[in-house]
Amino acid sequence: MSKTRLAHVVLGGCEGCYVSLLDAHEDIVALLESVELVYSPLVEETEMQKCDVVLVEGAVTTAHDVEALREARQKADTLVGVGSCAVLGGIGGLRNLYGRDEVISAVYGDEERPGDGLPGLTKRVRPLSDIVKVDINVPGCAPKTETLLSALDAAIAGEEWEMPRRNMCEECKREKKALLQHSAEFVSDSVYGLMELDQIDPERCFLEQGLICMGPMTREGCGARCTEANVPCRGCQGPSRLDFEQGAKMVDALAAVLPAGGIMYLDDLIGTGYRFSMPVSVFPSVVSEGDDEDV
Repeated sequence: MSKTRLAHVVLGGCEGCYVSLLDAHEDIVALLESVELVYSPLVEETEMQKCDVVLVEGAVTTAHDVEALREARQKADTLVGVGSCAVLGGIGGLRNLYGRDEVISAVYGDEERPGDGLPGLTKRVRPLSDIVKVDINVPGCAPKTETLLSALDAAIAGEEWEMPRRNMCEECKREKKALLQHSAEFVSDSVYGLMELDQIDPERCFLEQGLICMGPMTREGCGARCTEANVPCRGCQGPSRLDFEQGAKMVDALAAVLPAGGIMYLDDLIGTGYRFSMPVSVFPSVVSEGDDEDV
C-alpha cells in the first residue's frame, strides 16, 4: 500500500507552526511511517512535488509567497492552512494599516530600497483563502500540536475537519461572578494593561479585574493556554463566528463591563482587537499611490 505524499510549505511568518508540529516528538516517527515527506524544510528536495496533502503556514506577504501558494494548490489534492497567519493573516497583517511604500521606507530609509535578490512585497498581507481554495483551516499562534495532528490525520484520511465555534470563555476555567450578573454598574472602574497591576488574581476572570481579554470574541480550541499562564487571551484563534468583526465585537461587548470610554484610551486599540485578524476584517487596507496590481 502506497504512503500518503505529504508536503509542507512555509510562507511569510515565524515558522512557529512548524515548531508545533515538531513538538509531536515521537509521534513524528509514527507519522512518517504512514506518509512520504516529499517537500519540506526538513528534506533536501528543492522543487515542490505532486502530493496528496500539503500543509501551508504563513501569510501571503510577497510575490514569491503568491507563486509558492499557487503552485502548492496546483500540486496538492488537499491544502491545509496552518496557523493564524495562514488562516487570518496574523500579526504581520497589521502592516495593512500602512501603504507598501511607507513600510519599505520605515525599514530601509527614504534613499535605500531592497535589492534584486529580495521578493517584492504584496500591496497588503493576505490569508491563503484570498488566493486559493483552502480545504482545512487550523488557526492558532501556534496551533496546539494535538490539534494540528488531528487536522492532518483528517486530511490524510480524506475527511472533513473543523474546529468548534463557541467562544474561548467556554474553555477558560477562571471564576466569573460579577461578569454574569445583570447590573447597571460597571464591573471595573478602570482599564489596565497587563504590566500595570502589581498582582493579577490567577483564579478570577481578567475582565472582572479590568484587564482586556479577547476571550469572549475568540474561537475556542486552544485550551485557554494563555489564561492558564495568567495572561489574557490575545485572540489568535480568530472570531468565534464568521458574521462579526473580532475587534469591533470586542468594543461592543466590553463596553457593557468596562468604564464608559475606558477602552478607547488603550494605547493600541486596533492592535488589541485585530492583532491576528486584520486581513480578514472589513477594516480598509492602506494602499500606496499607484498600487493597482492584483496582489
